[in-house]
Order: sequence, then C-alpha cells, then structure tokens
Amino acid sequence: MTGYGQFCAIARSLEVLGERWTLLIVRELLMGERRFNDIRRGIPRISRTMLSARLKSLEKAGVIARTGTAGTEYALTEAGEHLAPVLRELGGWATAWDRRGLRPEHLDPDVLAWDIRRRVVPENLPADPTLVELRFRRRAATAHPSPYYLLARRPEVQLCTEEGGFEVALQVDADLGALTRYWLGEHTWNHLLRAGSVHLTGPSRLRRAFPTWFSGYLLSTADADH
Repeated sequence: MTGYGQFCAIARSLEVLGERWTLLIVRELLMGERRFNDIRRGIPRISRTMLSARLKSLEKAGVIARTGTAGTEYALTEAGEHLAPVLRELGGWATAWDRRGLRPEHLDPDVLAWDIRRRVVPENLPADPTLVELRFRRRAATAHPSPYYLLARRPEVQLCTEEGGFEVALQVDADLGALTRYWLGEHTWNHLLRAGSVHLTGPSRLRRAFPTWFSGYLLSTADADH
C-alpha cells in the first residue's frame, strides 16, 4: 500500500495495519488460530492469495512469525500481541458508536459457527463425545441449508460438516440474526427461547446444558443470561 508520507505515528501504523483484512488476520491469531486454513475459516471471504499476501506483509513488518514444523504455523510476535488492546478498543467503539448496527450483510453462518466452536467453557463440556446438529435460518419461511455439526468433548468443540460416525444427540434450529445478537450479548438465551428464535430437540439435560458450554463473543456487550 502507498504510504501517507507523514511522521505521524497513526499514519505510520496504518501503513502496516490499514489494508483490508489485515486486522482481522491479527484477530484470528489473537483468538488462538495458528494454521493457514484455520485463519481463513474465521475470515471465509478472503481469498487464499490475499491471505497469503497479507501474512507475508505482517511477517515482514515483524507483527507475526512462522512457527511449527517447517514454518507451517503462524504466531504473533511481541509487537503483534500488543495489538490486543487496540482491537478491543476498536470493537468497543463499533459497539458504542456504529450507527448502522447489525445489518443483514453482517450475518454469516460460517463465521458464527466458527466463533461458537472456539469460545467454550471447558469444564462445562460433556466428558463423552456429544454431537450437536446446528441449523441456521434467516427467516421462518427460509428452507434449511446444510447443517453444521459441533462435536463436543471436554475440553474442546470441533466444527464438522458431517456426522463423522456419531449419532446426533441434540438438534438446534436457530434464526441466524437472533442467534448472532445473542452471541453479541444483545439478547439472553431465555429471550431466544421465548421468542421461538431457537428450538432445541433432544434430552432435557442437553437442552439445558447447551448454552452453558460457551462463553460468548469475546467483546460481548453484556453477560448473557443462560
């Protein structure tokens, strides 16, 4: 990207971090992703070519470094780790001052499912493998797309595209917009249930436990009432 030609530290920082996708890549690394494909799953609209280019730029700037066998993973350097409060402030600003609010173009089931799978409360997860089928709908009349599968087993949840030989223990059918707002902390889980925005099919113990498995969006605006 062309520089701003200014001594201002803000201008200089934007020369490193101001290009499209760059800070979202930093976000994914701060959230614990390390591999190229996992980073991309958190930013599904970026092309592989663009992601590769942005990673190279961040590495050249000293924000990230290659790690792992044969340099197949990425990690933030000390300089990159110091961007954590910057991203928190940006997120807080958008929550408080972005007048657009949450718009239809902001709703992405791939991004939501990926974030749900990594924001877990390990001690609340089932000890035995438990498969949850998750379906999103945009409106009540919209046909259900292909489901996502969350395979929960303490201490983690894996996001899958098929059952993988496990029997579905719990089915979750949710309005995409409503579940996104819940994830952001704008609605409580009880609100979703009362409004019919989410419907769970399965044993009562799993229906009650499911929302307690997850800690919610990192920059949630409120502590959701599970």
